[in-house]
Amino acid sequence: MAQLIIKQGRARPLWHGHPWVFAQAVERLVGAAEAGDVVEVVDCDQRPIGRAAYNPQSAIAARMLSWRPDEAIDRAWLARRLGAALRLRRTLGLPSTDTDCYRLVNAEGDGLPGLVVDVYGPAVVVQFTGNALHRRADWIYAELDTLLQPAIVVEVDPGAFATQEGLGGGRGLLRGASAALRCHEHGLAYELELGEGQKTGLFLDQRDNHRRIAECAAGRRVLDVYCYTGAFALNAARAGASAVTAVDSSARALATARLNATHNGLPLELVEANAMPYLATLRPESFELVVLDPPKFATHRSQVPGALKGYHKLLRLTLPTLKDGGLLGLACCSQLIPVDELRRVLARAAAETQCELRLLERAGAGPDHPTTPAFPEGEYLTFLLCAVAR
Repeated sequence: MAQLIIKQGRARPLWHGHPWVFAQAVERLVGAAEAGDVVEVVDCDQRPIGRAAYNPQSAIAARMLSWRPDEAIDRAWLARRLGAALRLRRTLGLPSTDTDCYRLVNAEGDGLPGLVVDVYGPAVVVQFTGNALHRRADWIYAELDTLLQPAIVVEVDPGAFATQEGLGGGRGLLRGASAALRCHEHGLAYELELGEGQKTGLFLDQRDNHRRIAECAAGRRVLDVYCYTGAFALNAARAGASAVTAVDSSARALATARLNATHNGLPLELVEANAMPYLATLRPESFELVVLDPPKFATHRSQVPGALKGYHKLLRLTLPTLKDGGLLGLACCSQLIPVDELRRVLARAAAETQCELRLLERAGAGPDHPTTPAFPEGEYLTFLLCAVAR
């Protein structure tokens, strides 16, 4: 096994449990290794740190698989990690009587970097974002069979990771007659065509935030911007909102949102429009609760300044639409944007639109999206709930 030697002074994060070995921290590779190979990671004094998946093509040169230097990265190791992930979800009460969709494997958060596994009722959706576990796909599918016996198995495209990890596209439907199904979250039914649309099917990381918005929605006029398939809007409508408008630029997403509304017997006004031009047409103080859940504005550090300008513009257009005492739910799914920067943008937009904001809560992804104390990068989702005063 090849050995990856870490530069002097650069090993401390790894000793403390950070799962990424950045290329700039590598002194040298001793022996031969290709992308996806398992390597031994040692510090500059040759003290073993653990074993990692190697990728010389990435800014993250290796991702830690184990902090036990002598642990074999074999099928038994994989079975232990998948079994532990399932036990954790059972501890969290997932699945439950009203929720049968959840994240089973959250990559580094479950000690399986490069692997995401989501469960939707009878279906399992797998996404490989790293070469090492992709090589072991047969083991993974066999272990998932043992743990869950899924009727439907879908492998989705790795997206931007395909190039940097040397992966091909996702293989689509691997088991089952169709990737179409219905699943449930908080008792609401959602129609899915797995492998289509964004992420693996639903925004499972927003589950707790969907419930929080529902708790605030009764009697309020609600606007859900970037609604996708309507989760925030549906939760608000069921909770007794006086009216709910859901906006998205995707006709396909809105068609699914309409189907979801029909299945659940809930009234939604659906608007196909780009968010910012639509917001610019609204009368002041038209709503009492607005949710903004935009797509990732920054995927690279170079895009952060532009992303902050985008959030500022979005908030400048949104805040005037809220009545005195109204509520704003703002989601940011880019871990490159620190929450302090997001708060500064909020404060600036409030001052410029002559309103006051009270930050009520800060939340993130649900507990089935775990991370570790040493890995703040895993906390990619920020959800801020604010009250508006005029």
